[in-house]
Amino acid sequence: MAETPFSSRLRFLDPEDLDDSTIDFSTVDVHGSDDSNLGDLDGFIVDTDSGRVVYAVVDSGGWFRSRHFAVPIGHAQLDTGRRRLNVNVTRDAAQEFPDFDPKKLRRFSDGEMRAFEQRTSIVCCPDDPTDVSGAVQYETLRHYAQPDWWRDEYRRPDLYQDLDEWDGRERRRRERGAMAEGPSIR
Repeated sequence: MAETPFSSRLRFLDPEDLDDSTIDFSTVDVHGSDDSNLGDLDGFIVDTDSGRVVYAVVDSGGWFRSRHFAVPIGHAQLDTGRRRLNVNVTRDAAQEFPDFDPKKLRRFSDGEMRAFEQRTSIVCCPDDPTDVSGAVQYETLRHYAQPDWWRDEYRRPDLYQDLDEWDGRERRRRERGAMAEGPSIR
């Protein structure tokens, strides 16, 4: 019997679904170490088996070739006072992140997942890339260290979305726009 690939355990968690009195995650901007605005926080990728958050998904708004990219969560610090997620990569480096396509990621073999992780690691830490040629141990890699701001109550399997159904912040914007406009009259 074929082994189930790790990527099949990954799910999307919409920032609008995180109930937090301290910060509204759906309004968080993502900024690089050079203080440049990299885009909007579009959500998180979570490992359903462990409940660990693995990535923050960024909607770059089209300022470079990829509309979305994923930042390993160990590189993200939350600044609640400024409604920002600060990541320790520059805007130039962020352009090198692999394209994030949730439908493709969900179908990655373990080898393809390791290649994605390796490319991501090189962007985050070009002077000290992590070798992920073997099985990825998310619990031990600093790229995936759980941030102190990630709370246990964010682990809500009932809110996890299948990556095949994820279509990002753009869908939510369209829905809000349609609600604001009201019903169409012919």
